[in-house]
Amino acid sequence: MKTILLHGDYTQASYERLQKFIKVAKKRGWEIQRINSNKSLSLPEALTSAALFASNRLFVLEDVRSIKKQELDWLAKKSVKIEGNLVIYHGGFLPQTILKSLPKDTKIEEFKLPRLIFAFLDSFFPKNSKKALELFHQVSEKEPVEFILALLARHLRDLYWVKVDVKGLNYPSWRISKLK
Repeated sequence: MKTILLHGDYTQASYERLQKFIKVAKKRGWEIQRINSNKSLSLPEALTSAALFASNRLFVLEDVRSIKKQELDWLAKKSVKIEGNLVIYHGGFLPQTILKSLPKDTKIEEFKLPRLIFAFLDSFFPKNSKKALELFHQVSEKEPVEFILALLARHLRDLYWVKVDVKGLNYPSWRISKLK
């Protein structure tokens, strides 16, 4: 089985890549099976269930954190013997423990937000409107305005949250100190 992992904080790009995999599989006439949509089956059961008509299958796993460690270990050991392709999608970065538990030949595609977006978000503070607007115009040339607005809203929420209740934030210490 060919395993592909799509993850990163640039969720728009990673989700578009997932949709491209699904579109190509449909075009080729492959059977597409979403593993998390049927919670009655475990990961091994879903991957080894026989297909009636399709010879090629694309498995889509969208919530890797709901999979038990034993199932991931099974996948790492038995993936060579399974027919089909598995695309694992996660909207965010996965911890190294999960990455290391995947099969060794897993193709990992990581989607990071452009650094210019972070520069824009970091420039958003009082009396810095000129620089923030310049960066906004640069970012908006490459990214949709709606996406930038959503990131800005999340950033402003975090700034407010740091000011009101630091202990309520579940972020790493480096990020909290940067927000302060």
